[in-house]
Parts: sequence; C-alpha cells; structure tokens
Amino acid sequence: MKKVFCLLPGLLAIPVLALASTGMPGPSELIDFTGTIYGYLGIGFFVAAYLLVPLENIIHLRKSKPVLLAAGIIWILVALAYISIGDIHTAHEAIKDSLLEYAELLLFLLSAMTYINAMEERMVFQALRAFLVSKGFSLRVLFWITGLLAFVISPVADNLTTALLMGAVIMSVGGDNKKFVALSCINIVIAANAGGAYSPFGDITTLMVWQNGKVNFFQFFDLFLPALSNWLVPAICMSFAVDKTSPKVLNEKVEMKYGARVMIGLFLLTIITAVSFYNFLHLPPAAGMMLGLGYLGFFSYHIKRKEGRIFYYDNILGARKKSTIKVSLSILQDKTHAQITEIINDLPTPAFILNKEHVITHWNSAMEALTGVSAKDKIGTRDQWKSFYPQERLLLADMVLESGSKKRINKFYHGKNLPNKFLDSAYEVSDFDPSLGEKGRWLYFASAPLKDENGQVAGVIEIIEDMDEGQETKTFFDIMESISRAEWDTLLFFYGVTLCVGGLGQFGYLGLVSTFMYGDLGPTAANIIVGGLSAVVDNIPVMFAVLKMNPAMSHGQWLLVTLTAGVGGSLLSIGSAAGVALMGSARGIYTFGAHFKWMPVIMLGYAASILVHLFINSHLM
Repeated sequence: MKKVFCLLPGLLAIPVLALASTGMPGPSELIDFTGTIYGYLGIGFFVAAYLLVPLENIIHLRKSKPVLLAAGIIWILVALAYISIGDIHTAHEAIKDSLLEYAELLLFLLSAMTYINAMEERMVFQALRAFLVSKGFSLRVLFWITGLLAFVISPVADNLTTALLMGAVIMSVGGDNKKFVALSCINIVIAANAGGAYSPFGDITTLMVWQNGKVNFFQFFDLFLPALSNWLVPAICMSFAVDKTSPKVLNEKVEMKYGARVMIGLFLLTIITAVSFYNFLHLPPAAGMMLGLGYLGFFSYHIKRKEGRIFYYDNILGARKKSTIKVSLSILQDKTHAQITEIINDLPTPAFILNKEHVITHWNSAMEALTGVSAKDKIGTRDQWKSFYPQERLLLADMVLESGSKKRINKFYHGKNLPNKFLDSAYEVSDFDPSLGEKGRWLYFASAPLKDENGQVAGVIEIIEDMDEGQETKTFFDIMESISRAEWDTLLFFYGVTLCVGGLGQFGYLGLVSTFMYGDLGPTAANIIVGGLSAVVDNIPVMFAVLKMNPAMSHGQWLLVTLTAGVGGSLLSIGSAAGVALMGSARGIYTFGAHFKWMPVIMLGYAASILVHLFINSHLM
C-alpha cells in the first residue's frame, strides 16, 4: 500500500513531463490530456457512473446521483491536470462555460415543465383522456388516434408527458387485450419521439441544437416529413396486427378546472415569446420562457383570488403548511371588528361572526361549503350550533364571547383546547364532529373576540379547518407547487451529463472522437451512428457531445443528426424517456422483449426517415 502512495505523485506528474518541452499553452489552445492519468481516471469515472444509469429501475438508484458524483470528480481531475502545468485559469473559465450552457437549458426546461404540471393540475390532459375513452372507437382507430395525437402533442409538450397521457388512454380501453396494449405503446413511443424531432420544444436534444444556433426555429420544420415517415412506416405495418373490434364504452367525463383554457393560451404565448426573444431580440430563448413563467405567475394570483385565498402566499417550492388556520389567525392580529367584517369572505377557511348578543352576522362562502347551509339561512339567527351538534349547546365562539371562561371551555373540550399564543383571549380546539359527511370529520377551530376602535368587545369570530387530509389539496392551485413537481431528477441528470461531457472535452477526448467519426467516416455515416447510439445510451449526452465536438458540417447534416438523435431512441424500449415511462406504467405488458420483437419494422422507419431527409433536403446537404 505504501508503494502505491509513493507512485501516485509520480503518475500525477506525467502531464508536466509530457508538456515540459512545449511551454505554456495559449489561452485558446486545448491541451491534450488523453494519454495522462487524469484523462484515464476521468473516462473511468464517467463510464462507471453511466453504467448505473440504465439500471435505475432495477437497483432503484436515481440516474442523477452517479453522474453528479462523476461530474464533480472529473472537474477535480481537470483542475489538477491544468494546475500540474502551472495553469490555474483555464479550468475555471471552462467550467463557467459549461455552467452557463446548463443554466440556460435549466431555466428553459423549468418554465416548460411548470406549465405542463400546471395544465395537468387544471385537468387539461385528464379531460382529453376522458374524451377519448368515452367515444367508443374501435381498437384500430384508437391505435391510430393515440399515435397521431402523440405525434402532434409531443412537439409542444415533452415526449414523456405525451407518452404517459396516451398510454393511460390505451390501458383504460385496452383492458386485458395485452397484444393491443403492447402494440399501441410501441406506436406511441415511436410517434412521441418522432414528433419531438421536428420541434425545438419536443426534446432536450432539439432544444440544445436550437439554443446553440445550429438550426433556427422555423428550419426544424424541414424535418416534418422525415419524422412523419419514421412513425408512419412502422405504424402501418403494426396496424395490421390490431383488431378492428370495439371495446366497451367507458362513460367517463372530466371537467377542466377554472383557468385551464387560459393556461393553454398562456403556454402558446410563452412559446411565441421565447421564439421572438431569439429571432428578433437576439436574446437567449430561456429569458423569453422565464417571462412566460411570469405570465403564469400573475394568472395564478388571479386563480388564488378566485379560490378565496387572497391572504395566502404560495408555499415555497410547494411545501405545504400543516394548518391553514394559522394563516387566518395571523390575519386577525391588530384588526378591528369592522375591518374583519370587510374581509371575512376573502378568508380561505370557513368562518362566522357573532355580535354581542350571540346573533350570526357573517357566514362566509367557505363556511357554506363546509356545512352545506347558505348564509341567508343563518345570518340573523342564533342557530350556529345546528351545523355541528344535534342538540342546542354553546360553541367555542359563544364561550369566548362571554370572557372565555377557562373552566367552561375545559368542561366542553377537556384535553382538546389551548390558549392562542398570539391573540388575546383566543382559544384553539380540535374535536370530532359526527354530523359532517358520511362518517364525520375531525375539525380544528379557533375563536377570538373582536374589538371596536375603542378597544371594547363588539363580537367574536370562529374559524374552522377540516382536518381531513384530502381537503388540503382539493382545488387550490399553487404555482410554486407546479415548479416543485418539475422533473428534478432529469434536470440534475442533465447537469451531471453537461459537466461530465464538458470535462472529457477539456481532456481532449471529444476531439479524438470527432476526428474519427466526422473525419474518417464522414458526417452522414457519423450522424446515422449517433442515432444508433441514442437507442442504447441516453440521447442527451450523445447530442451534447456532438455539440461540444462542433464538427464542420452543412446545415443539412445538423438537421440529420437532430433527426437521428431524436428518433434513434425508438429502436429500443430503453432508448428514450417515453419508452422507459411506459414500461413502468404498463408493467408486464409493454416490455423490452415486446418492443424488440418489432425492431425490424422500427428500423425500417428509421431508415425511411433518413432517406426521406436525404431526398427532400438534398439541397441543404
């Protein structure tokens, strides 16, 4: 062991000896560290980390974790390599470039994912699914409809969301017809990946190509016919194996929530904004997407007012407070009876107010929803007890109004009450109410005296919270929660990939690969190989590596590699996020083997898409 530690400094000094005769590099030169211990270790850590990525669903280790670890270690090695030749600046500037590139993509994707999550919360996708399963289409018609919708939706939404949505439709109507479900899942994966290839919004790889300026927004549509052929050729072949029978009609109806259609419009406006930022203002598209997130932020404020939560802040990154009643209690501080009566209807929690004679003066809309009794039937009466108890008795509000006798409160709520820490003469109680709902509900309620401008008690308010867990998130829209539900594992995985590939490029490995693939083999062969690699290795690192290589090739070749990296993942079920997701949701039916069985016709579609591109876009090659 001691010999190993003695040899280690000598191994780390190899680059110094190798470069001693060349002198210090210029700022734009890339030092070749491919034959050094630093480079070998970097490659080793990257390969070891990436071997764990396909095993995510087997060993239950998130794919982001190994690549994050590898990224950090690789850049330590990069820094040590440059320090060993006396250069303390190059590694610093290089990692800043990688971080900036990642930051732009992160902000872009974060905005897009937030919109998708928000529309999902507003039941947009569920409504589309319910519409399809209730129309009584035959299995073959449904096969074509779900494939077509996947092809059309994925250019705007991501292919993962699209695949899961269409897959849910197939599994709802397919039932026990495993052959139909498997074939339709294959069709959906191919269509979603093909649809994502002709739009910068359809996949992370196309987004990278767009943001790097290799293809502008409208030039992506040159790939429409090649992408269409990639889906149609295998779809036509597989459709003959699908029955023409009609499944049992499912009577399912889902209503979109308030604001859903406006959100769809805002998402389209956000896309237009991002494109305009890039094409007309020459600013990063990510800045336009973040402006679009601002659109959604202001609209979410409107929804919050509509839902009666005007006094609530959206929780940071969707973290839920244990008790919303605490917020309502904090609103009461330093407010008079008159001020409270003006805002009671804006309180998100059920509340009512009694005057000094114990007569109900206010019964807000949340109270109406909880009890099922309208305000007009309550105001002016002393029937507050009827909504909670079978026989007349004092409520907490009645007791607090009468100077809050601790003895009396203990009599009715022994062991269930405590004084409020912030409001004078206020009490909090939890109790079970058997009269609410089918099985009764646990309620948490608080009551505080209300005083006039002279400090005299003018009435009392009682605020109630349903402690049923299902009530916590029943209708409320929270933009911060939509942000928190972004695919953070994917975003962190992409961070790791970006820095890993950037670090290996700094060692000089990407230059070697670029020389072999795009120099010796030629760009057409190289770009076709890229598509094959993306079926085995995630297409994100493959495309990022090509962009870092930045080979000199025509616009038509950049379109070709965009196409192949996008649709190549359809060759195997593990080659794309859409395929992996459907294998999980249709477990045991859509499998690696079921997909592999149809690989010959999928390859036929892959070849067809390349030939169509070479033919119709020959002037760009």
